Amino acid sequence: MSEAAWDLVEHCRKWLNISELNTAFVRLGVGEYNDAMAIALKSALRAGESLPAHLLARLTALAQVYYFDEDLAGLLTTVDSE
Repeated sequence: MSEAAWDLVEHCRKWLNISELNTAFVRLGVGEYNDAMAIALKSALRAGESLPAHLLARLTALAQVYYFDEDLAGLLTTVDSE
């Protein structure tokens, strides 16, 4: 799960403001992947951007095996793929 979270934050980096970027990397560093991924997905949605199909598929598959909190699960259902 950590690798997918890092990949998602890196992909969404261009849409994150400095505060969000710092917070996302701190969350990744301490293992709070749900929070980091939620921050990244919120930035993509705010920017009106979609995720690559392969990244969205990875996240969707992970949601079936790992615990995604309600906020993250909801965000994941609203983001589109390219």
